Amino acid sequence: MTPLVILRPRKSANGVLVARHARCRERLASRLGATSLDYELARGVPPEARATLALRAQTLGETHTRQALARSLRHILDDARQGLQPRRGQIAALRADVLAAADQLERLIERLLEPGIVATRGLAQVRVLLIDGGGPLYFRGANQDLGAAAARALRQMEPAPEW
Repeated sequence: MTPLVILRPRKSANGVLVARHARCRERLASRLGATSLDYELARGVPPEARATLALRAQTLGETHTRQALARSLRHILDDARQGLQPRRGQIAALRADVLAAADQLERLIERLLEPGIVATRGLAQVRVLLIDGGGPLYFRGANQDLGAAAARALRQMEPAPEW
C-alpha cells in the first residue's frame, strides 16, 4: 500500500493541509536523500513542506527506527564506559565527552524507547548527532558540546501542538 503524505500546498493558506498518496519517485528520493532530509528536519523545516520530508519524518517516527537510534546511542555509551576501541571502520566517539554527557544520553535513549508521539525535529537531531563527523560526538572543535546537543534533541522531541 502506498503511504499517504500530508502536505501544505505552496499556494494555500497557512492552515490548509492536503493528504495524498506518495509517488514512487518521492519514496525513492526519500530513501536516497535520507541524510540531507535529516539535516533539514533537524533545522526545523516542517515535514509538510515537501513529500520527501513527510516520508522521511514517517520513517524517523517508526518504532524500529527509534529503537535503532537508541541502540546506536547505547553502544556508544557502553563502549565509552568500558573504554573499548571503535570497531573496524567505525569512527571513534570522543570518550571523555560521551562520559560527561552520559546522563543526557541516557535520558535521550529512554525517550526514544518510550511509546507515544515524538516530534520529528528531535528525532532528526539525534540522527544527525550520530552521523555528523563534524558534530560534538566525534569532533572536539564542534560549535556545541555533546551534553547540550543531546539536551536540545530531547527538548525538540516533545510534540508541540499548534492550537
